[in-house]
Amino acid sequence: MPRPHSLALLATVVASACHSYSAEPVDLEAHARAFAARALDGASVRQFADRLRSHDPTLPAFDLDDGLTLGEGRYVALLFNAELRTIRLRAGVARASAENAGRWADPELHGDFAKILESVGHPWVVSASIGLTLPITGRPGLEKELAESRHAEALVQARVAEARVLNELDKSWAQWSAGRIAVELLEELVAQLTAVEAIAARLSAGQLITRVEARAFTLERLTRQSQLLHAKASLGAAEVDLKQLLGLPPDRAVPLLPATGVGQRIADPGQRRVLLADGPRVAIARREHDVSEHAFALAIRKQWPELTLFPGWQEEDGQPRAALGFSLPLPLWNGNAREIAATRAAREVAAETLRASFERATQDLARAERRFEAAQSRRRLVDVELVPLAEQQVVEGRRLAELGQLDTLLILDAVTRAYEAKAMALEAVLAETEATIEINALFWPTLAVGDAAEAAR
Repeated sequence: MPRPHSLALLATVVASACHSYSAEPVDLEAHARAFAARALDGASVRQFADRLRSHDPTLPAFDLDDGLTLGEGRYVALLFNAELRTIRLRAGVARASAENAGRWADPELHGDFAKILESVGHPWVVSASIGLTLPITGRPGLEKELAESRHAEALVQARVAEARVLNELDKSWAQWSAGRIAVELLEELVAQLTAVEAIAARLSAGQLITRVEARAFTLERLTRQSQLLHAKASLGAAEVDLKQLLGLPPDRAVPLLPATGVGQRIADPGQRRVLLADGPRVAIARREHDVSEHAFALAIRKQWPELTLFPGWQEEDGQPRAALGFSLPLPLWNGNAREIAATRAAREVAAETLRASFERATQDLARAERRFEAAQSRRRLVDVELVPLAEQQVVEGRRLAELGQLDTLLILDAVTRAYEAKAMALEAVLAETEATIEINALFWPTLAVGDAAEAAR
């Protein structure tokens, strides 16, 4: 029979190879304090920005002396955005799986004890063996390749998420900036209406115009003041949305600098067509297809059996002897047919998804380019012709009003048309920016991390 110290040694070896568990509860109260204390000018933000700039010196420096620009806000979003922190850690799960994939199966200890019921000198029959599965088909290598392809897919998903957050930040920043300008335009309009209302009150007191005509300015002013209150509320909500993308607490005062425009990542339309197949919209589908290829290859390999050897010893009638057994499944009926069929079908789906993603990206690019051209043409028309003409109408109307020649409909029309022209110009700028962001979303940003370790260091 096995000696006690041999069994103790085996138990010690097995125990030392096992991991231990310890609970790690999440302290939300501590996190709430850390979230509330999260600072823009902290060392972590500066070090993160410097590390990214070391890879690309063309990126802007991080300097809050003059406020937070959109370019600097991208650093903050990449570091603090909650969605990005989570998806990078998910990529870390795939990396941990890839690092530990392809290992041999653990050996199995087999034992057998029997007692001869007849009265004999040695009534015990004992046998023991160690089952060792030999990967003669090369299955561990394919399992390693599959896990690595899934890790690569997770990294691409993290990078796509970063690109999406940066695009959302660009759009949210432009909308917040436009909202701030919209408030300024309404404040200017209310001030103009207040000034004209005072002139109308004097003319009404002198019976040069009727009270009904003078009251028209008051009604218009009150209407625009109501719009101003709504615009300020929308601006506050837009600022909260912006802080959420930045990963900052909503009540934190942030010196945001407005910016209604963004640059094009790929300015040449011809180059866009060339680079479209390597963009974010196609990248995930390409990685999914790569994973399906490795999964199908592994399923094919699994139809071939693995050889398991059982070297051991036996003791019978007090006589020890060496033994060697083996196990080799015969693929006669199953042959892993179900998994092979499923992974083959999944590969076909992934291939068609890849082709469809490229088609959709091509159509999205054409649609965004047409929207950009239309918005650009509209902005030029409004800026060059409509706004100057409307402002000239206001100047002339106010001059006539000061001379006592107040035409109620004329001055109201001039003031409101000037405001509407400026608001239309702002809408055109925002539409052009949003179309640019739609085009940019089809291509990779230069600023990206894509790895949990890189972001956490």
